Amino acid sequence: MSTMETIRNPGTTYSRSPNGCSKQVMTQITPQERKQLEAIAQTEMRSLSATLRMLMLRGIQGYEDDTLAAS
Repeated sequence: MSTMETIRNPGTTYSRSPNGCSKQVMTQITPQERKQLEAIAQTEMRSLSATLRMLMLRGIQGYEDDTLAAS
């Protein structure tokens, strides 16, 4: 099998981001927060970015649940 046979569509660029993800957000975290994030990422077998996105989405859902419950 040649390399060209393993490439899905030669010349097509692929994104490693989930579908629809095109905006970046930069933030600062403490060394302790980074260690916690790394531990979660290792447990989840995800990259740091994917882990942070997952936690952010869960946080947004929790926020919305709390906000709707208070209304």
